[in-house]
Amino acid sequence: MSQVTVQQVEALVLLHSDVVCFGSEADYVGDDWIKKAEYRLGLELPGSYKWFLKTYAGGEIGTEEIYSIYGVDFEGVNGGDIVYQHIVGIKNNLVDEKKLVISETDMGEVFFFDYSTFKDGECPVNLRLPSGESVHYASDFYEFLYKRITAHI
Repeated sequence: MSQVTVQQVEALVLLHSDVVCFGSEADYVGDDWIKKAEYRLGLELPGSYKWFLKTYAGGEIGTEEIYSIYGVDFEGVNGGDIVYQHIVGIKNNLVDEKKLVISETDMGEVFFFDYSTFKDGECPVNLRLPSGESVHYASDFYEFLYKRITAHI
C-alpha cells in the first residue's frame, strides 16, 4: 500500500477544481452495482477504488476519464464504464483477465490494475506505454489519483 492517504487525495481534489472534475456521493450507483460489476469481471475491486466510486462516483482529471460504474447494463453501455471497457478490451485482445483498465490518455498511455499482485484488497496500478512496455505506476488507487492530479497542475 502507498503512503498516500484519503485526506491527501481529498485535499488535492478541493484545491484543484480547475483540473479535477469528479461527481459526488449523490451520483454514486450503489453497492448493488459494485457487486454486479465484481461478479461480471470475476474480480474484487480494490478498496481504494471502491472508496473513489462511493465518494466521487467518477469523473475526469484533466481530459482523462477515470473509468467508473455507470449503473447501466454492462453489455449495452458505452463510454467509460469500467466493466464495458474490460469486455471490449478482452474481446479485442487488448488486455487479459488480470488487467483492468482504469484510464487512458490521449498519448496512448493505458493505466490498469494489475491483478497478478492483488493482495489485502488492493491492487497496484501499472502503466502500459505506447511502446507496449508496462511499468509500475502506483501502489494503489489513492496514489494513482494523487499522481494524476499532480501531473496536471
